[in-house]
This record gives sequence, C-alpha cells and structure tokens, in this order.
Amino acid sequence: MFEDSSHIAAQTAAAATISGHLYRASMIAKRMALAAKNSRAMVLRAGSKAAGLKVISDYFDELADKTINLSHIINHSAISISQNSVKQWRTQGFLHNLSKCKARVGNQKSTQLDPAMSIGEDSLHELANKLQSELSSLNDQLLDIRQYMQSSNVVAVTFRLEATQTGEFQPLLESMANSIDGLSNEIKNHITFSQNQLAQFKVS
Repeated sequence: MFEDSSHIAAQTAAAATISGHLYRASMIAKRMALAAKNSRAMVLRAGSKAAGLKVISDYFDELADKTINLSHIINHSAISISQNSVKQWRTQGFLHNLSKCKARVGNQKSTQLDPAMSIGEDSLHELANKLQSELSSLNDQLLDIRQYMQSSNVVAVTFRLEATQTGEFQPLLESMANSIDGLSNEIKNHITFSQNQLAQFKVS
C-alpha cells in the first residue's frame, strides 16, 4: 500500500550525496573560471600571435560561469528532493500508524479515521508526483552540465592546436588548456557520480 520506508531513506541519502557532489563541482567550476580568466589575460599578452585564441578563451570563461550558475540551481533541486523524501517518510509513518489504529478498533469506529487516511494518501500521492517531476528536472540539468564539460574537452583540444602558433607563449598556454581540461574532467566525474545515484530512481 505504501512505499517501503527503506527506499525513501535511501532516496533521501542519495539526494544528500548528490547535493554534496554538486557543491564540490561548483567549487571546481570557480577554479575553472579563474583559469579561464588567466588564459584570456595571457592571450591578450600574446597579442596577434594568439588572435585565434581570444574567442576560445572567452568561451571557456562563459562556460565556467554557466557551470557555476547551473551547479547552484542543481544543488537547490537536490536539496528540494531530499526535503520531499523526508516529507514522504513522515507522511508514510502517519498513514502506517493510522492503519494500525484502524486494525485495533472496531469497524464502526475505524470509519472515523477514513477522512484522515484519505488526506494522508492524497498528500503522499502529491509528494510522489512532485518528486518524479523534480527527479526528471534534475536529470535534465545534470545532462546539460555534462554536455558543457564535454564541449570544454573538445574546445581544449582546439586551444592547444592554436597555441602552437604563439611561439614562446605556447608552453604556458598549453598548460592553461590542460588545467581547464583537467578541471572539466573533475566536474564531469562528479556529474557522472550524481547521475549514477539518480539512476537508482525511476525517472520518467
């Protein structure tokens, strides 16, 4: 009749875990934003030799800002999912106690508990529907940020190729590209972990 409480507990724990990983991803994104700004400053120093890199470094900077903003949005979603799970657990406990009470009293008296039971069941159903919507939204947001990081990986390759035209600036620019690429992969790892946690639930 009611969802297994152990499942709701696992759901709550998973949402909290996702929230923690997304917070760390946002911290890495801030480092990525700083690295992107440093690369843009170095491109300006290189002048005409790095003319082709300006657009790329600007893109890195924009990508990092998008990642930070989306990480915050996703983190709020994960917290909301965790809160929803706690509400479901409490409502389920309320309904379970009502069911035990109905079993103890006579049939005539048990009908007096029906309105409360109906309200609790409606509330649980509403929470379950909201949870599915939030899980679906979170899944879409995780896919978005993963695509950002995949784009960053691809652009980093182009950045390294363009850096070969900058003479003495090449080693430093390549190092910056490697740093951004590495940070992108770190963020992607956190997103992949979060997606795997989310896969425990049936997201429609």
